[in-house]
Amino acid sequence: MNYKKYIDAELKPIAINVPYSKTIIGFANIYQTVSLKFTSVPKEVAAKNITIEGHKRLKFKTEIFEPSDTEGKSLPCLIYLHGGAFSYKASSYHKVLACLYAVKAKCRVYFPDYHLLPKYPYPAAYNDVLSLYRFIAGNSDERIGVAGDSAGAALAALICNNYERETLKPPCLQMLVYPVTDVSMRTDSMKRFSDTPLWNSKNNRLMWSYYCRDLKGDDIYAVSPMHSKLPEAIPYTYIETAEYDCLHDEGILYGEKLRKAGANVEVNETPKTIHGYDSALNSKIAAENIEKRILFLQKGFGSCLSG
Repeated sequence: MNYKKYIDAELKPIAINVPYSKTIIGFANIYQTVSLKFTSVPKEVAAKNITIEGHKRLKFKTEIFEPSDTEGKSLPCLIYLHGGAFSYKASSYHKVLACLYAVKAKCRVYFPDYHLLPKYPYPAAYNDVLSLYRFIAGNSDERIGVAGDSAGAALAALICNNYERETLKPPCLQMLVYPVTDVSMRTDSMKRFSDTPLWNSKNNRLMWSYYCRDLKGDDIYAVSPMHSKLPEAIPYTYIETAEYDCLHDEGILYGEKLRKAGANVEVNETPKTIHGYDSALNSKIAAENIEKRILFLQKGFGSCLSG
């Protein structure tokens, strides 16, 4: 299907079919690493790196971004987990967004380079994020929010669902952008969108097979936010979906699951969009929806403080 006829005109240049395989992951991550390194940090952002021990005591780097005019001051903390099918390193636009969230929401953004497929299946990435959360909570009394896109949103949601069991300080908010939520892949959008640009259900199925390769039987549901036992108090939640995205329906259904459990959930169904559409950072539709995310972060951190 020619999706370029249906999507926002400014997104057409990025609407390409991207194959997914272990070989492609390897080559792509060489490019991603170089691209990220040369993505500059704006002057209004102060940046530094820390190293954390995560999965099986393996070390991983985490970049920290905060407004330069508040450097060293007490700020709410946001763990921002980049997407990429649990496989790809962060893109340049992820770093740009991390800096933007720091400045606009006046928070300290932790941007981890967590362990990835194909070498590190579940629970490596989850354990890395869990270790980072514990580190932040142990070194700050500030509010902690968790955000992510796509596979990063799956990790964010799992942290928020498991915080009681993991004996973590309760998260203040979760921001889930076109999230991966359901390992069972049974929704209508999964069936319909097998050939969409940037990501599709065929790639999604292969991703899950790589990620769950060490799991047996029902153990695979541990990776799936849709199948999680929810905590008694669910963090304030923002869910954003893309219209022409195999993940669209599971994002909506996950929001409904949280609402039924008593959560305050904002759902933003973006029209004429594809998975990863916000990589077109200069497009009007991306700018408008990024502004909605920032407003959510501002409200979420503010309400957590007042509460």
